[in-house]
Amino acid sequence: MTRISIDPITRLEGHGKIEIFLDEQGNVANCYFQVPELRGFEIFCVGRPVEEMPFLTSRICGVCPEAHLMAAAKACDAVYKVEVPPAGKKLRELLYMAFYVTDHTTHFYALGGPDFVVGPEAPAAERNILGVIAKVGLEIGGQVIDTRKRNHHVIEMIGGRPVHPVAAIPGGMSHPITEELLHVDFLRVDVTQKMVAEVPIVLVGEAPAVGAKGGTLIHALHSIEVESLPMDLPASIQVDISKLDDFEKEVRVRDIPVNPRVVIRTDGDELVARVNPPVIERVAPAAEEAEEAEAAPAEAAEAEQKESA
Repeated sequence: MTRISIDPITRLEGHGKIEIFLDEQGNVANCYFQVPELRGFEIFCVGRPVEEMPFLTSRICGVCPEAHLMAAAKACDAVYKVEVPPAGKKLRELLYMAFYVTDHTTHFYALGGPDFVVGPEAPAAERNILGVIAKVGLEIGGQVIDTRKRNHHVIEMIGGRPVHPVAAIPGGMSHPITEELLHVDFLRVDVTQKMVAEVPIVLVGEAPAVGAKGGTLIHALHSIEVESLPMDLPASIQVDISKLDDFEKEVRVRDIPVNPRVVIRTDGDELVARVNPPVIERVAPAAEEAEEAEAAPAEAAEAEQKESA
């Protein structure tokens, strides 16, 4: 009997091997999949409170912790015989869909994809995520990283942590979605290099066409894109609207005065502010007036009949 060993198995997270046994005709007689690494999760979960299982078992894997979290959470639901409310179900589903995206990008671009994109005949040193990026381009590689970043942020919002989430409990989720700040990204800025930033527009002054003519101020553009050295970058850009004394006047991006060292990248034809004229509604005649108008011909005819009689 011939024995074929594949050890270790690549393109997966963890350690494993496959043993294939062929008979004399070359057909597969037996095949065994083995995981030689000792994890011990089954042992140290014994005797623990059942509600601890979701955040204990999520540590089984750093790539797919959400799958283990949800499996344990559903087991807890069954133990306590509880029905997850609609909000809890939606939070769990959203968490799992975010994991679904990140997990597929991990498998394709880092694990399984190199063999398909780079090719099985390529040198082993090239069949990895760097080989994939070299093949598909830096732009797509950046999109993959950005996709993973966005979805890990969703996982952190719902699960409490971007990796090994902990928010699942029997009957739902313990961590709601809030406006609470989770983290801040700090960027190192080179003061000698120009940077591009979105700067808010602040309207200052009063538009005479609003008070004197009853118009409505329209603030159409709230920010513009500018380029400058970091030290010249304004925190905001003020736009004076005191010259809007007529409905024909308006302020566009090209009308905004800025520091000569600041370049506005937004289209100059973009509308910033203007005053719209008031809307004059035509008032329909009152119901009584309408009835009188309808009755007038009949009354006139009746009066004419009396005179002729």
